[in-house]
Amino acid sequence: MNFGELLIFGATAATFFSGIAYWMAGTDHASPSAKRGRVAFQVMTLLTTVATVYLFYLFLTHRFQVAYVSQYSSTDLSTGLLISALWAGQEGSFLLWAFLTAVMGLFLIRSAGKLENRSMLFLNLVQLFFLLILIKASPFKLLPHIPAEGNGLNPLLQNFWMIIHPPILFVGYAAIAFPAVLALAAMWEKEFDGWIRQAFPWAVFSSLMLGAGIIIGGFWSYETLGWGGYWAWDPVENSSLIPWLTILALTHGILLQKRNGVLRRTNLVFAVLSFVLVLYATFLTRSGVLADFSVHSFQDLGVNNYLIADMVAFLALGAALFVNCLPAVKKEPLNLDSLNRENALVAAMWMFAFSAFLTFIGTSSPLITSLFGNPSQVDINFYNRVNLPIGILMALLLGLTPMLIWREEFPQSIPRRLIPSIIVGLLAAVLGFAFNITSVSMLIFLFSSGFGLASNVIAIVRKARINWINIGGPLSHFGTAILFIGIVVSGQLSTTQRTLLVEGESKWIDGHEYIYTGFTEVQGGKSFAEIEMKADGETYIARPAFYYSRYNQGVMREPHVFESLFADIYLSPLERREHDGAHAGAGMQIKKGETKNYADLQVTFLSFEMGNHLAEGQFGVGAVLDIKRGDEVRKVTPVMVISDKGRNSIPAPVGFSNPGEKSFEVSLTAMNADAKMVELTFSGLEAGAKQKEQLLIEISHKPFMSILWAGTVLIMLGSIISFTRRVGKHKED
Repeated sequence: MNFGELLIFGATAATFFSGIAYWMAGTDHASPSAKRGRVAFQVMTLLTTVATVYLFYLFLTHRFQVAYVSQYSSTDLSTGLLISALWAGQEGSFLLWAFLTAVMGLFLIRSAGKLENRSMLFLNLVQLFFLLILIKASPFKLLPHIPAEGNGLNPLLQNFWMIIHPPILFVGYAAIAFPAVLALAAMWEKEFDGWIRQAFPWAVFSSLMLGAGIIIGGFWSYETLGWGGYWAWDPVENSSLIPWLTILALTHGILLQKRNGVLRRTNLVFAVLSFVLVLYATFLTRSGVLADFSVHSFQDLGVNNYLIADMVAFLALGAALFVNCLPAVKKEPLNLDSLNRENALVAAMWMFAFSAFLTFIGTSSPLITSLFGNPSQVDINFYNRVNLPIGILMALLLGLTPMLIWREEFPQSIPRRLIPSIIVGLLAAVLGFAFNITSVSMLIFLFSSGFGLASNVIAIVRKARINWINIGGPLSHFGTAILFIGIVVSGQLSTTQRTLLVEGESKWIDGHEYIYTGFTEVQGGKSFAEIEMKADGETYIARPAFYYSRYNQGVMREPHVFESLFADIYLSPLERREHDGAHAGAGMQIKKGETKNYADLQVTFLSFEMGNHLAEGQFGVGAVLDIKRGDEVRKVTPVMVISDKGRNSIPAPVGFSNPGEKSFEVSLTAMNADAKMVELTFSGLEAGAKQKEQLLIEISHKPFMSILWAGTVLIMLGSIISFTRRVGKHKED
């Protein structure tokens, strides 16, 4: 047993002792047993901290005899990436999670008050599961030999966001346990109102960190993976989204309970359920059950039984305590007879929950279907279909809620207050239609988002006049409306096309000129294709990357994104075609009246030749070309045959008078009549005719992505302000 493993065993023993001591302390948090429980927990925190720092040290000093260090690092990684390698795999992630839970537990000891003993008992149970997993899957396990070099870090993870995205997400995962243990303690002690004062800051904090982690993950995907999106409804992505939605439901429920004493039972359920869903997300991610359905899934380390036992234990414990205390929970009925802010928040809370439930069903489909046969997963459109109506209703609630008061409301006075928001919503829909958004559902979504945006601008102004610290809620809601608008506009107006760029030749696409200037090989690093993009008199350089990954045993590609206020230009490389001689099927695009060089040829596209009727049911379109080599010019007309069975090409032979020189063929393989452009393919060119290198690339025009990202920033800023306010009020109480 090495030093790192000794630290984990010591932390496990300290956690067990702390839990026993808190159990024996009962409700007396001043008893000697409670004091021993605190000391033992502090010892566990110290040992877990030392273990985490020690693993950092092993990475920074390249101790490849440690299997985990060898698997996820190498000597060529920067210091930042060496640090981030700690959470690149499962063992290190669990250690990070245990460390964060331990450190946060010190704050719970200080703030839990009379619920300390029971909440810390349950927190020790949480920590015990993590430490047992670390004993089973140790990040300090040694190899039988010392490798000269480590395997390195997956190139997709060699990114700045790798340094901050996983830790932020795990802070959210760790924090979400604290409302749960406080709720369990409240049910044990039958303290159904006081617990929310301690739980609310934790709920807001965990929602802030989970939200930030999800947003950063989306941006990372957008700028690195090359598929042009930010959210793919991947099962592992969803597994983080689901507990975020339920913890948001809890924060809204606690607000209502604090104000009107309602939803006591519901909040207890949401608090425990949110933590169980995080465990479920961990099970999906780490167990390997989604290996065939997710690009993020980890392999099974043999800890499935631990994760399942953890979920079952907390579900059973929560259910038993809930049933036991149910008769004692005072139930305050909701007044659903009037339209007021309380009912609007209730509706928002249940919409969060309903979205989480539907996403849970879709995400769990591989597990559900495996019970009845071969596992399968739902189509991505499932998530879009079920969540679109919820998004529309949510946006409408964003606009309605700030205009309502808490208790009884006079319905006839509401429409007058909503007039400015309705006007802005209609304006958003009209502008969307003017920019060719014709989907009725998307126009309704734009209206509801504009409606929500305007109402929360009004709310921000009103609250800021009283005290800026009060604007956190409406600022987050304003950001949500901005985010919704960005999703609709960027999704509906984005255009994508594939094109072939020939080295040294310009091509115009959507008003921008692109010139592929060549490929730069970087020994041991990321090689890149260099592309000049000219627009509005300015020249910009794009460097999308191609490189061979020893880690993945394949060619990797990374996009280049030109970001601007009004639109992003997204260049995603697909294929590099090197030409050092004859290449059958090599092609070029050319417009009518244009002349281009190809190999040692000069090609001029003169005109279309229409009306070539061939066999019955067939129609031919020809491209009249002048092909020049040296002083000789040949006029040829390759033909595309169109029929009900598809399209075929009839190539045109081309021969010149040089003795011994073989003829070749040119084919018409594609055409765009509106753009007066054709694609030609040459085959049979002699090896001596050096052809130019080509780059197949996908170019996307993504309008107003800046709006989408601005919305996420505003959501986070509002959440930070809300958390600051809640912590301040907690200290005052």
